[in-house]
Amino acid sequence: MTPSCACGTIVSLTPLPLEADSRTFRIASSLGEAGWRSIVIEGRTSRAEFWENAVEVRSLGPQAIRCGITSSSRRARGAAVAMARSGRLGSVGELALYLGFRGWEWWRHCWRLRGCIPTADLYYLHSFEFHRAVASTAARNGARIIYDAHDFYRGIEAPERQAAFDRNRAGPFLDALEARLVAAADATVTVSDGIAALMERTFGRRPTVLRNCHDERLDQAIEVDLRKSLSLAPGDRLCVVVGNRKPGMAVDSVVDALAMLPTRFHLAFVGRRYEADRERLRRHPAASRVHFGRHVAPNQVVPFIRTADLGLVIYEPYSANYRYALPNGFFQVIAAGLPLVRGALPEIEAAIGRHPVGARLDRLDSPSLAAAILHCAEDTAGLRPAVATLARELRWQTESLRLSRLVNEVAHRPPGVPRQTEAVA
Repeated sequence: MTPSCACGTIVSLTPLPLEADSRTFRIASSLGEAGWRSIVIEGRTSRAEFWENAVEVRSLGPQAIRCGITSSSRRARGAAVAMARSGRLGSVGELALYLGFRGWEWWRHCWRLRGCIPTADLYYLHSFEFHRAVASTAARNGARIIYDAHDFYRGIEAPERQAAFDRNRAGPFLDALEARLVAAADATVTVSDGIAALMERTFGRRPTVLRNCHDERLDQAIEVDLRKSLSLAPGDRLCVVVGNRKPGMAVDSVVDALAMLPTRFHLAFVGRRYEADRERLRRHPAASRVHFGRHVAPNQVVPFIRTADLGLVIYEPYSANYRYALPNGFFQVIAAGLPLVRGALPEIEAAIGRHPVGARLDRLDSPSLAAAILHCAEDTAGLRPAVATLARELRWQTESLRLSRLVNEVAHRPPGVPRQTEAVA
């Protein structure tokens, strides 16, 4: 990243622990490398301090806040919330849930941050809910704000799939918060051209695109890689899905595909929030060869998965958001040198271009997945050179230059000069 000509302080805010947010870590590291004082405020505490000196990290709270509630009480509360979300408790139940939601949302994104927001030249928001917490401080001190939309949030779930409460109450409230930030921010950023086009149609403003390319300079060696952690034999074939659980992932289809393959094939999910899948699939015929619960720090993911045989990107065009997905996991699989089996999504195909890196499937049904995995597993040596070539093209340094230009333009813009409405080239 090009060093800044006049450095100051940039504060990045994420609702996640930094260890679960590769994009925030990568961007904050690049800002620190450029000479800015780069501070990250994480919504929950990371278990280990994996970051380098280029980044300062401050935490808003522990990994989990139990508040002394027993398991049975949590289950009962969860059941009541589910009933209210679905509309089964009527308008009174929905209103009660909405009041509770607003109070919790205010506490999480505003109240907890009182006294925790340092003075900065620029606030880089990885969640639109944090805008209210920094808006008055930014206005008072003349600080700038950049909003980075990791997803097209209002397009994650189609309206017909949403619970009544989400569709009628929570969704409109959150949509209004995001629209207010997009209008007020000095610049907006997102992850792919497709998401940028959706945001432009929705908000009348096109974000700058910073793809989630991997930065190999941040990689940290790891003693026990994925294959060793699973105690696999040399002849076992290891397929890996990288990324936190999202609604648009064909988890059941790929596990069913594994059951159609020889028993030497194993499947590992490297990411968080797969607990429900683990429970649901524990009696599956292939359960002993499906491995959940593996996750490492963002700068250890690529070294951790490098000894796998194949990478799988199992996003489907489940909604407008996932149709244009270009996730961290795709770039990390390519950076690790793994041949790739994936669904045919336009942003991923545009990034791959003509490189023969594996198999593209129009539908992620189990027979097609099984056949593609078997075919690619038999030709990993032939596919790896094309993967290596693509990895050299999809490097974070290119995105970092774009980030540098954007940050310098926003931070050093003279007072009274209108903000950019188009992407910085």
